[in-house]
Amino acid sequence: MNGSALHAALYLEAVLPALPLLAAHDTALAAALSGPDISVSLSAPGNLRARLGVVRNQATVTRDPRPGDVRLWFPTCGQVIRAFDGSGRTALGLPLGGFTRLHHARRLVAAGYRLETLLNTRDDAHLALHAWGNLIIGIHATITWLRRHPDGAALRANLGNGVAVFACPAFVAPLWIDLTTLSAGAGEPPAPVTVRVEFADLETVLAELDHQLDAPAALGLGTLRITGYLPLAEHLGLVMLKAGSLLKSAA
Repeated sequence: MNGSALHAALYLEAVLPALPLLAAHDTALAAALSGPDISVSLSAPGNLRARLGVVRNQATVTRDPRPGDVRLWFPTCGQVIRAFDGSGRTALGLPLGGFTRLHHARRLVAAGYRLETLLNTRDDAHLALHAWGNLIIGIHATITWLRRHPDGAALRANLGNGVAVFACPAFVAPLWIDLTTLSAGAGEPPAPVTVRVEFADLETVLAELDHQLDAPAALGLGTLRITGYLPLAEHLGLVMLKAGSLLKSAA
């Protein structure tokens, strides 16, 4: 998969899945999504697909379209990037179905602006959600990288199997990634935990997100605690760094 396609995949498979999780805890984002039931399926070359559904004001993100969806086709991966990168550039999404419901989909633009605010600004009022949301994206970006990047298969083989959990007292729930199934979620994982990474506070999480955390010092101070198989946490962190850097470059 080339660079543009991988950038687009990261937006559809890493950024979009953060929306339902954050909407469950942010009243402004939930309000932006509220209204008549709506589902929008997005697709682009390279077998890129994502489906955002809002039913009874509850959002979900899946992959495959369903009958009745508003269907938008982006003729290039660059157009997908434009639709998500917050640059304000107009993106060309061609409606292929669900024309009569397009007006219901307009409120999703407001939801997108709120999501961008949560992820890109560090307001004290939503700082915990900012950190949590960016970590959600980092985890899902890692999955996309391992699935789609030319080096992904080799990196996955080096990582091996296992489940990693990331937790912080300020988070609404811990986050996990299962390298066996390449799946992720919030809360405690369904499989046994291989390594658990615990941040003592948001300051430590933000330092990690900014790639400025002195891990040995944090471990010594107790602001970072890792229990279980330490090499998995170290190797996974390197992949998350690669995936996160590529996602930032897409903007």
